[in-house]
Amino acid sequence: MGGCTEWCLLSRKNKMQTNSLLGGIATLALGGVFVGSSIFNIHLRLQGWTDDQRDGTILFVVVLFYIGAVIGSFVGAFLVDRMEKLALSRFYFVGMGLACILQAIAPKSIIVIGFARILAGAAYGMAYLIVLVHGGEVLVRELRGVNMAAVNYILFVGILSHGAISPIVLSNYTVQPVRIVGIIGAMCILIAVAIGQFMSYESPVFLIRKNRDVEAIRTLMKLRLESTESFEVRLAFADIKDMLQEDSYTSHKILDDGNWFPLLLTCIGKVAAVLSFNAAVNNVRLAVIDQVFGLAVYSLSAVFVGVFRVTFGIVFLFTVDKYGRKPQQALSTFLSGTVLSAIGIVYLITEHVYRNVVIAVFLIYDLLACAGVTLVPDVHLSEAFPTTKKSLSIATALTVENVAQVVILSIGFWWDYSDPDIYGPILLACGLPMVMISVFLYQMLSETAKLSLRQSRAAFARNDSAFKFDSRSGGDNVSDRSN
Repeated sequence: MGGCTEWCLLSRKNKMQTNSLLGGIATLALGGVFVGSSIFNIHLRLQGWTDDQRDGTILFVVVLFYIGAVIGSFVGAFLVDRMEKLALSRFYFVGMGLACILQAIAPKSIIVIGFARILAGAAYGMAYLIVLVHGGEVLVRELRGVNMAAVNYILFVGILSHGAISPIVLSNYTVQPVRIVGIIGAMCILIAVAIGQFMSYESPVFLIRKNRDVEAIRTLMKLRLESTESFEVRLAFADIKDMLQEDSYTSHKILDDGNWFPLLLTCIGKVAAVLSFNAAVNNVRLAVIDQVFGLAVYSLSAVFVGVFRVTFGIVFLFTVDKYGRKPQQALSTFLSGTVLSAIGIVYLITEHVYRNVVIAVFLIYDLLACAGVTLVPDVHLSEAFPTTKKSLSIATALTVENVAQVVILSIGFWWDYSDPDIYGPILLACGLPMVMISVFLYQMLSETAKLSLRQSRAAFARNDSAFKFDSRSGGDNVSDRSN
């Protein structure tokens, strides 16, 4: 009970740090709905804008979102060190708002939908990168894990929400799913704008880099709800100054100064997340669950999976800081990969699988997958890189994720998911690499729970001399008690 009370008090004292991210997180939730329409949507070909369109054209329109996301990530990487976060947020608010309005106005026009998707993708990619950069720089080390994992959780809420909207709307042909998404999204983006406008604070790291030290101290006080320049604020300020000084000796090239290693680890972590949740695996799971429940026309499996994953996924947010990122990610990746491989082997051996067994196995899989394989990579992205390379490194990792999703989506787009013969190869092809990745991550990842941002990026690089700092030191360094 004491630990829970202490955590609640800590969260309350540092609530302005979380509030600073809410506008971007709301944008990511809407972006998640667009992601869900691509890779968690068994009704894709039933929507109005797909009528009389060739499969290749439909696929191209779907992929436009990911093209936009890659562009948005790199534009965000270029601007995030040059502009304040509040000014940058207006770009992705406008982009996502326009995308939602276009969908609401013309849900059956493939040209309008394509333009809306590339706009939404650009807004999503920019918001994703900025939230990860901003969150890593404003959150105290005790709350960085839970808040950065919450970013991915909210993104999944958006993805899974589309699974709930689509079958409900398609049971009545008078309304198109993209129109409902557009209307709801336009209203939500107005709320996000209000939140971002009045509750966002600039990163102290950005302010100190721009030689705005007095403003940085005031911001640190506001982020920590301190009425005076306390000892903790002075420690945090000094630690950020030291970190920026150390980073100033490093190159901006993302493969220099040992940065290739954390970049490799975070990219592999993102690939594992894609293998666990992609169009092919999702279509198999949704098709199987629909068959079990006898839903031949309108799929409700997405609602079933979504409610389960959202309900239980929130529990694992609070274990990232308590038990560590490394064991949670490695164990979740290993166990969920093992379950996928096992059910894949069963489908290769026999087509006759008991219904209750199928439901139980897929529920266990979702429980294991939401425990860390998708949650933890975003935490690592927020803390793995030096400030000179952070934005471009994150953009690279997000690009790897988007490209992996497009590859799997494109390969499996023409498959018939009502045919059980393809289930085994799909599940095995995704499950086995996850098992191998989990072993690699467990061997190579450094534990960064409860480490300051300064310590984390040194631990990831495994090159303390590059930062003139020993990340293995105990409580003797000022950074052990700040940020």
